[in-house]
Amino acid sequence: MARKGSSSKSRGKLARNLALGTGIAGLLGGLLLTVALVNNLSGAIDDPAVVSRGWQVGLGLSALLAVLSAGTGWVLGGKIATRITDVGLGVSKLGRGGSEVRVRVAGDDEVAALGRAVQFLATDLAELLRGQDEAGGVAHVSMDPQVRQLRDKVLPHGLGGVPGYEVDGALGAGSRGGLDYFDLVIGGDPAQTVLYVVSAEGHGALAVFACRLARDELHRALGTGATPRKSLAHVNKVLKNNLPAGCCAKASLLQITEGGAKLYQAGARSPLLICQRGEVLELNAEGLALGLDDGPVFEKSLRPQEVAMSPGIRLVLGNDALLRQEGVLDLLRQHSPRHTNMFMNMVLGSLEQDAGDDGLREDVVLLTVKKAGQE
Repeated sequence: MARKGSSSKSRGKLARNLALGTGIAGLLGGLLLTVALVNNLSGAIDDPAVVSRGWQVGLGLSALLAVLSAGTGWVLGGKIATRITDVGLGVSKLGRGGSEVRVRVAGDDEVAALGRAVQFLATDLAELLRGQDEAGGVAHVSMDPQVRQLRDKVLPHGLGGVPGYEVDGALGAGSRGGLDYFDLVIGGDPAQTVLYVVSAEGHGALAVFACRLARDELHRALGTGATPRKSLAHVNKVLKNNLPAGCCAKASLLQITEGGAKLYQAGARSPLLICQRGEVLELNAEGLALGLDDGPVFEKSLRPQEVAMSPGIRLVLGNDALLRQEGVLDLLRQHSPRHTNMFMNMVLGSLEQDAGDDGLREDVVLLTVKKAGQE
């Protein structure tokens, strides 16, 4: 199911919801108390004017109680949301590869405990990286130049054209590398045009091999005209039969048709982003990672999601690193109406510029499909 994209600027939602909840609770409490008191006292008071006055005072006090409760909820919600946002920003920075994280911690409640846990994690990570540097730098396998060359040799220099659509894709190289493949396979049938991203699950030499094997088998199957479902089923069997237990890869496929698109995901958690009318919606499909199951469970769990497209709607597909970039949703909202070439340049250029002098930490894959024409 599609849902709106979120960002770090949503801290007011908690305060608003808490204020609304406490305000309603205060109003209901005041009304119940008013009804109980007036009904009990009305039997002893014969003057209807006095009873009416009692109702007016009770309703007024109920409204005042609701306002005070809502105000209290707003203040408390704002303080809690600010603290949670600080922790979230620290976690986001860790996810982008930063280790110099400082989380503001105050109090002895659960939020403070979470902040301290994140701070301890960042400190341990910084010490680990410092120890690796002192030991000569233990290179992660995805940073190995030969691994990157193996990957880069099969990455497309440009994606082919699809009638009725603007299609493009690119990779922003990061210092830590990555294990992601992407391409566009155009079949003889227009409904067999498929855009895909294949990524590693885990690290190490087995992850490199599994990811590359999954990419090669998927590209070959799609090239022979197999449907996305059959192609994924084929890749799953190949990985299951040729890799040790537990070794797997993940993939996202976007089948482009004349009327829209269909999303398939096997173990991939990065959503398809749907940009329309200034909003960014997120859509996920269901499916197991490639290579974990002999076949029946994998095929049964594969549940695609269809996307109806009209002129102006843009779909964005990427790797996990893309979604970890701070401010990426705001960039998509801002530049989605542009022509696709300009869109790609502005989004990737902004991400690289915001990364600072050291550049991107991780490889960022950005693929996009836009229905040609005006909204």
